[in-house]
Amino acid sequence: MKVQTKFFGEIEVNEEKIITLSDGMLGFENNKRFVLIPHQKDNMFKWFQSIEDPLICFLVIEPVLFMFNYSLEISDETVSKLKIKTAEEAVIYALVVIPEDPMKISANLAGPIVINSRNRTGVQVVSNNPDHQIKHYIIEELKSNAAKLMTNFAAAVSGKVAASVETLTTNAPESKQ
Repeated sequence: MKVQTKFFGEIEVNEEKIITLSDGMLGFENNKRFVLIPHQKDNMFKWFQSIEDPLICFLVIEPVLFMFNYSLEISDETVSKLKIKTAEEAVIYALVVIPEDPMKISANLAGPIVINSRNRTGVQVVSNNPDHQIKHYIIEELKSNAAKLMTNFAAAVSGKVAASVETLTTNAPESKQ
């Protein structure tokens, strides 16, 4: 089917790729059908384009792509409503805001969209986790993760070097004097 969009012009959408949010989104309750469009320049992001209104399009990201310990408690009611059978079926997206200063790009972790990837149904939920902020700064999180990765890498490398030295000294032939 052909869909008119503000940012992408007319696009062809496979009807099997349409995601239905039975309740719409907060503030956009009349928009219930969306499609995910890959971001041309950065595969971390996608566009969440309304099928019903060409002007409604959100930048989204899966929080697990920039956070180590992201988890969301999904209520039994939501699991039932979306007919989620396995954890792998649940895909979570956060709405992204890019302000004038792009270093302050943020994700709304307090109001994520949960989608059942099998049947393409979804719902926007409100997270009760106090760590899930409306403005979670993506660049700051990535910097923090980079520092943790470097620390973990350094510890792993120094541990391997120490183990290698230990192995060399333990297995070294005794020198003759």
